[in-house]
Amino acid sequence: MNLFISLPDIMELQRVAFIPAANGTRLVTASSLFARLAINLSPFAFELPPQYLSFVKILKDLGLQDTFSVESGKDLLLNLQKACGYQRLNPNELRAVLEILDYVSNKSTEANTSDTPTWGSEAIVPDDDSRLVHAMSCIYVDSYGSKCVKYIDSSRLRFVHRDLPERICVALGIKKLSDVVVEELHHEEHLQCLDSIGSIPLAVIRQKLLSKSFQAAVWSIVNTVASDIPAFDNLALENIRRSLESVAEKLQFVKCLQTRFLLLPKSVDITRVAKESILPEWEGGSKNRALYFIDRLKTCMLIAEPPSYISVLDVVALVVSQALGSPIPLPIGSLILCPEESETALLNVLKLCSDERLSGCRGGRNSFLGSEILPRDAVHVQFHPLRPFYRGEIVAWRSQNGEKLKYGRVLDDVRPSAGQALYRFNVETSPGVTGPLLSSHVFSFRSLSTRNEDDRIVADTRIKVEQPEGSEITKSVSSQQQQPVRELQHGRVSAAELVQAVHEMLFAAGINMDVEKQSLLQTTLTMQEQLQESQAALLLEQEKFDMAAKEAETAKAAWLCRICLNSEVDITIIPCGH
Repeated sequence: MNLFISLPDIMELQRVAFIPAANGTRLVTASSLFARLAINLSPFAFELPPQYLSFVKILKDLGLQDTFSVESGKDLLLNLQKACGYQRLNPNELRAVLEILDYVSNKSTEANTSDTPTWGSEAIVPDDDSRLVHAMSCIYVDSYGSKCVKYIDSSRLRFVHRDLPERICVALGIKKLSDVVVEELHHEEHLQCLDSIGSIPLAVIRQKLLSKSFQAAVWSIVNTVASDIPAFDNLALENIRRSLESVAEKLQFVKCLQTRFLLLPKSVDITRVAKESILPEWEGGSKNRALYFIDRLKTCMLIAEPPSYISVLDVVALVVSQALGSPIPLPIGSLILCPEESETALLNVLKLCSDERLSGCRGGRNSFLGSEILPRDAVHVQFHPLRPFYRGEIVAWRSQNGEKLKYGRVLDDVRPSAGQALYRFNVETSPGVTGPLLSSHVFSFRSLSTRNEDDRIVADTRIKVEQPEGSEITKSVSSQQQQPVRELQHGRVSAAELVQAVHEMLFAAGINMDVEKQSLLQTTLTMQEQLQESQAALLLEQEKFDMAAKEAETAKAAWLCRICLNSEVDITIIPCGH
């Protein structure tokens, strides 16, 4: 087929979204299609459907690209940021953006190029409110800085989205929280040093920290914890000893500690004294009080006198844990006052050095499935019970009316058959758990990402595309059309379920359908189903009758005279065989 399109028409078609994609849930421009696409970038980019392969040449003139590249990802993010403005992304759009950033980061790392840092000044990332912003305007929360998030006015900062991995943040040159916010002592000159807190002398703590047996016990605990926390390294015994000796040298007891948090580089005080962080014996103070303080260079380590219900040994354990670089507090408080050389025995009794591993303690990329949808995503929810869904689409679902919406994911391309009022399909409702849901219990997310893209539903259950006669595409499509559509075979909904769904939808709209009307509607639907079944049975019997009539005609024709073709044969002669 030779198609000729003028240059003005090509330029006009490049701006028109006319190609169905994502199982017919949206119309996109040719520039949103790729001949080969290894990752799921819907609803921003799609792989060219097979039925359009014969039109590759003309589609390339309209903007079709061969493969998705690093440059394609960068351009797509920049264009999305311009198109979306300051609007929040829905869950499907956010997932696609994270996929693009992961792809660009991985490809740049594989190529060992310095392109990613250069792109960092123009890189686009989602912030913690799912808005696309420049990477340089954001910061990410690192393990050290996460400890101060509750004590600062976060409205002065813009964080990247929590699902963006730290390695990508580092590659893009995004600053970490601990680099832009520092904690410092408030009224340092008023510190009152103490030789002991309660019955615990500072000298005893220092002596224990210098003990060889205590250092060996701490090293054993650190190795046990490190087996479950890969980021916790620095496990050599000599390093542990040096760190504990440094703590023994710099540790001080003080009467009271007040700290503040400063935003660099202008040292703006962004301290926030939260009510939930004020201990019962600390009421009335307007400053941020702390139990301990460690500066960034670990040259100053202070422990304040805690309230009567807090053990000073627990605070010492926290300080030692942070000095060792542990992301979690180490259970070493009980080792501080135990007799010399008994630390190992105490570890065995407390079973603190077990090598057993806990499974299922880490969340994956699918951990959001089954959780309640966030308020920022709730505004994107839309209800289209006859809408087709594409494979991998993130949706909101509920098992019955009145329940809160939760995140789910569609497993396959699904769409209702002609005449269906509702249909049923499988949804992954939680990680690894799937189940069939009515389409009236599944909600899609409205897309706000591009100007030319609407959530228009393509009503045709099959997209007919004119193909050149005799082409391989025509043969494959015709053979596929003869095969039953499996995803529609399990989608039938009973009359009772349909009535219940209608009642729920009307009730949500403030219209109450009484029991009599529900019964009448169910009876009507049941009779319609019976009528359809009777019609199908009638057609089957009619087909059997027609086949029997044809067989009778064939049998009758077999007894006609082969010479005159008019008279029936009424005599049979058996020859002798000579």
